Amino acid sequence: MELLRALIVDQAYPEPGEQARVVSMNQGCNDIRLSRPQISSDGSLLRFQTDISLYWGTPIAGRCLAPMGWQGSVVLLQQPAIDRHWQLRFQTHDSALLDRSGRAVPLVELLYNLIKEHVHSYLGRITLNLAPPVGDLKQFLLSQAIDDGSSSTEQILDSIYPDRPVLSPTDLRVDILAQVDHPPAAPTGEPAEDGISEEAQAKIIALWKSWDAMLVHLIDRLSEKPLSLADRHLLLDSMLTVRYEFEDALTNNHLTDRFVRDQFMQTWQVLRPLFRRHLDPGDSNNLLGYLSFFTAADALSGIDQIGPLLGVEISRAGFYRLALMLSNETLNEGEGVDPRLRRVLGLDDTLPVPPAPPATPEPDQLFPTDPAAPEPPPSEPPDASWLRHGAGLLQRTTALLFTIRAAHAALPGMNEIREWTAGIVSAEQLLPKVHKVVQEATRSQQAKITVTNLNPDWFSRMMHATAWQESCFRQFVVKDNKIVYLLSYNNTSVGIMQINEKVWRGIYDMQELRWNIRYNSLAGAEILSLYLNRYIAPKRTAFSGEGGGDERFLAGWLYSLYNGGPRQLDKFPSRYTTNELYRSDELFLEKFDKTNGSSWLTTVDCLPAL
Repeated sequence: MELLRALIVDQAYPEPGEQARVVSMNQGCNDIRLSRPQISSDGSLLRFQTDISLYWGTPIAGRCLAPMGWQGSVVLLQQPAIDRHWQLRFQTHDSALLDRSGRAVPLVELLYNLIKEHVHSYLGRITLNLAPPVGDLKQFLLSQAIDDGSSSTEQILDSIYPDRPVLSPTDLRVDILAQVDHPPAAPTGEPAEDGISEEAQAKIIALWKSWDAMLVHLIDRLSEKPLSLADRHLLLDSMLTVRYEFEDALTNNHLTDRFVRDQFMQTWQVLRPLFRRHLDPGDSNNLLGYLSFFTAADALSGIDQIGPLLGVEISRAGFYRLALMLSNETLNEGEGVDPRLRRVLGLDDTLPVPPAPPATPEPDQLFPTDPAAPEPPPSEPPDASWLRHGAGLLQRTTALLFTIRAAHAALPGMNEIREWTAGIVSAEQLLPKVHKVVQEATRSQQAKITVTNLNPDWFSRMMHATAWQESCFRQFVVKDNKIVYLLSYNNTSVGIMQINEKVWRGIYDMQELRWNIRYNSLAGAEILSLYLNRYIAPKRTAFSGEGGGDERFLAGWLYSLYNGGPRQLDKFPSRYTTNELYRSDELFLEKFDKTNGSSWLTTVDCLPAL
């Protein structure tokens, strides 16, 4: 209803403050103004209410005789109707006058006739042209057409026409109908028994990156909206679920050509009500663009129903076209920090980058910079044949020793990196330094933790046990006689806290995560704090009788989310109470137990010997 109201205001209330001057004659002697339109449903009719200010007299010889003034509101009950040319109009069936307190006004013939003659006719001329968003929908679906079915798709889309408008308490819906004689065949979407080809997988990965960028693009649009904590939690949970599911499918070679389609449909159904509540055009010039967006997104989410009918499928070009319906910003698939995304999730706009001692590498220590970020695709995904079963996403970074970029002037130099490299610096020297960095990161989040009745050193123990479990306190290692940042076995997570670069894209600076141990530690602390406050704190009391008050249980629970994402929220308590912990759970809890004391650093024996 909000979008419908905005479209009506844009057409019929052009003056500042949502006002309309219906009559203005005879030097103000005859004046009728409308303001504050309100729209709702009343059964099968649209209830249109607007404030009215009326001043009416008889102009004679430059004077206004016997003027009558009245202020109140008029209520029209209207029947929406749409023709084959997509012109939406509203026919008035009944009306009433209300005084300023909202009470019905007894019929006054002169007053009613004036309002009926001028106001009814003015509002009755409102016509919303829905042909542009319908045209956008056609072009959008054509851009998703499978090559060999595009002519059939175009023929079907040319036949579309509107169904009768239907009102609900929250929406005015106009279904789009089409004439189909012989639906075109569509691919089955089932992968071969021995899995999909490397080329097909590369295309799915590229498509997923565009879908992930589309989700972030939508979340960014809400950065200035008055979101509730529940709204922010839903957005965070949806984004993390999308990313963890992708990582899991990629790591276990479970990607299929339906993966992105299914993720989009499921996520859109969850988030659509939130976006409908909070997304607004902001600029009246883009009202129809917003209507186009929701129409196209709803059509895309029903791809399983309309896909075989129209011969269409989700594509990267489709996501880019969707984004442009909302704003003139294209999708961003890069690695940079997105302050708007952090703001929506309830974080500070940026995570401060701790200064590193200046050090300039010698010329023979410089290595090539990372490849430039790919340009946004025009209509077809760019060649991504270098991806191999997902490992290639980050494989290129393992051969880099150092990266010089003007945007990262604070990154440590080679001398600094050597001082934090396991295998070059002894454990006796490295561990106290790393302990200090982890303690600093702990203090950065200590005051933000909302879970009460914890021992003062609990979060510090949590941080140290996590760094121990994830990396054995290593940010850099020696590999093939080169210093490289620590990279996980599946090439997804980096540094001392093993921050997953796909999961936390846009939230953290990837170069800083790789080359700055202080920044990596701060990011790990922020993630632990986020999971603790947003996920565990609201559910902690539900498990109070099953170890929920036990700080050891709480530490294991939090680590399971840090390691496996939101899906572990209910799974870990079940494992803990049935004594069926994963091996990773057990290893972490062993380390958490050891951190209880002052001399536990002497028990760390996983660092390489010199």
